[in-house]
Amino acid sequence: MLNSLGADGLKFIVIFFRVASVLWFLPIFSLRSVPLPYKIGFSLSISLLLFDAVTINIALNSDPYFLTILILKEIFIGLTIGFFVTTLFTVVYAAGEVAAIQTGFSFARVIDPFTMTQQSVLEQFLNMLTIMVFFAIDAHHILIKGILSSFRELPVGTLTLNETLMNHIVGLTSKIFSVGLKIGAPIIVTLFVIEISLGLLSKLIPQVNVFVEGMPIKILVTMMILAFSLSAIVPNVAAIFRGMDTEILRIMRLMV
Repeated sequence: MLNSLGADGLKFIVIFFRVASVLWFLPIFSLRSVPLPYKIGFSLSISLLLFDAVTINIALNSDPYFLTILILKEIFIGLTIGFFVTTLFTVVYAAGEVAAIQTGFSFARVIDPFTMTQQSVLEQFLNMLTIMVFFAIDAHHILIKGILSSFRELPVGTLTLNETLMNHIVGLTSKIFSVGLKIGAPIIVTLFVIEISLGLLSKLIPQVNVFVEGMPIKILVTMMILAFSLSAIVPNVAAIFRGMDTEILRIMRLMV
């Protein structure tokens, strides 16, 4: 069966596995609400678009062992890119979770129909906001551009793992989470000040039930701060995705 595919068929298979490994790892496409045929069809479509632009310098053959090793390498490369892009989304999710714990929204978690996990209302809002910003700034085009550039910087069949790559990914992750802290800072800092104020109030007036009386205050302040800080949150979220293709190139160059 492999012999009947020809060089173009084998080339398409190799491209498909790298593209599919990237897309299927993303939060947007890994949702249970996205049908499997759609995921496969979209991966095939992107692979077809990149087919003519990708050049493979090694000779492809139908040997099952050779093809299996080659596909495993492409899957690893795709998962590395997908892990990096997923980390960008996780930054905003983490900021929303911290804010939800401080606000008290974490006590009322509901099942998110997209991820099938328990999330607070604040986390779901920030998740949807991140996805909207991702598409609004054409970050999906940047991602496709990054995948195409990965084939040029890291051709098929060339893969090297080294300590420099691991250190770069760890350092890059720390920088990304520092940006996430900036995104959640308006809410987190404000709630921290409110917690201190309520603590002082409980010392001055012990009769006041701070836990019961403070919860509505924190929710009200959170909604107000979130409304006023959206103009600062959205640009920071957009800044995370805009340099995505450049960082993908750096990671690919460290894998050569």
